[in-house]
Amino acid sequence: MHQGTAIVIGAGICGLTTAAVLSQHFDAVVLVERAQLPEDSSPRRGTPQARHVHGLLARGAEHLEALFPGLREELRSGGAPVFDHGSARTQVWAGTLPAATIGIEVQTAHRDDLEAAIRRRVLNLPRVTVRDGTAVEGLHMDADNRRVDGVVISCGGEQELLEAALVVDASGRASRLPDWLQQVRYPQPAEKIVDGGLTYVSRVFEAPGVPGVHGLQQMNQAPDRPGGTYAADIGQDRWLVTLFGAGGTQPPLDDHEWRAYAESLDNPDLRALLADAKPVGPSHQHLDTRNRCRQYDKLPRRPERLVALGDAYCAFNPVYGQGMTVAVLQAVELGKALAGRESLDGLAHHVQRRVARLAQVPWLMATSEDRVWAAVVGGRKASAPLRMTAWYKQRLLYLAVHDKDPAVLRTFFSVFHMLKSPAAMAHPRIMAKVILRARSPHTAQEPASALT
Repeated sequence: MHQGTAIVIGAGICGLTTAAVLSQHFDAVVLVERAQLPEDSSPRRGTPQARHVHGLLARGAEHLEALFPGLREELRSGGAPVFDHGSARTQVWAGTLPAATIGIEVQTAHRDDLEAAIRRRVLNLPRVTVRDGTAVEGLHMDADNRRVDGVVISCGGEQELLEAALVVDASGRASRLPDWLQQVRYPQPAEKIVDGGLTYVSRVFEAPGVPGVHGLQQMNQAPDRPGGTYAADIGQDRWLVTLFGAGGTQPPLDDHEWRAYAESLDNPDLRALLADAKPVGPSHQHLDTRNRCRQYDKLPRRPERLVALGDAYCAFNPVYGQGMTVAVLQAVELGKALAGRESLDGLAHHVQRRVARLAQVPWLMATSEDRVWAAVVGGRKASAPLRMTAWYKQRLLYLAVHDKDPAVLRTFFSVFHMLKSPAAMAHPRIMAKVILRARSPHTAQEPASALT
């Protein structure tokens, strides 16, 4: 146990999870949140993305259940179903993936309900206190300007210094940490940005749903199938339906035009879902879907006792559903680094490098597709490695649809849920089948024209 207080900036899922982990290693944890935290599952101010379908991948769900035992059952009792992902209706360019039991359970809880359930548990931890309605204005440094020893906060027009043994920025995409570093004469991190031009528009519906189905998804496909959808049964006869478009294609907000866009996807399951669906409230749009990584791990100089996690470090295009899971894994990694460690000196840089390694594969998975979309928007040809990656993915999906091989389906979803490395999809057995299928005359009609 480390003496002193750990401060976590931001009370989203990343910040809450981080606070729970740190409460196992510090005398006290203070969670600082700019917004007033709701007492129920009402939306937290500053989270526009919460209005859209969120995917908690299986690996993230496993770690959350370990941190918060009974969380899944609590959400299930509130109406969020748990089901095998193989039973969801998943449409890809080559058709609909066959229904199969793959042994990977998912839960379609609304983001607000998930965050509220975690928040209740974290705020009941004896070592955790919350300062909501409170803004962090900057870092406070020690006399040598080498180590962060607190943060300056403001609440109700009054400023205050909160001292800390460790500060974790989990404040999300809107993080002001680069500016705070500059204020204390440290360099700002370089940024990597990849923008696939993705837009979300979502609505909640009262709908009877599709019998036996709790989730629908239609994946877009670079470079010439920009549209797609995620629809999730969020309990109490409500479905949250997100339409999206990449490469600059934007689903409309107008109800009639939104439904026309949904119809244009030519998805029979979505059509059946919406046939008798009654909208609950307005449509909501989300535009800031860029992949952005602030490379704190590569700073030439960095202060001690300061770590950035979650979207404050690396934010992903949300269409791939990686953000919450990566944030939870990073919080768990911070806990592993603290375990058995007597001194906090050198911890921050060590953790930031481990966090960077954790984000590397999800970053490559998200940006390989989005770089193709960026090339389409810019009127350029994608690079040869990107074209080859896209070609292989197309052929793999064709194989999954038409070969009806349970092992291929299981591997595909295991990679999707971060349970296996993407290298699993290039296993010699699978690769051989992909290449043999690619030579078949029955696979001539594929969406690869713009990749050649």
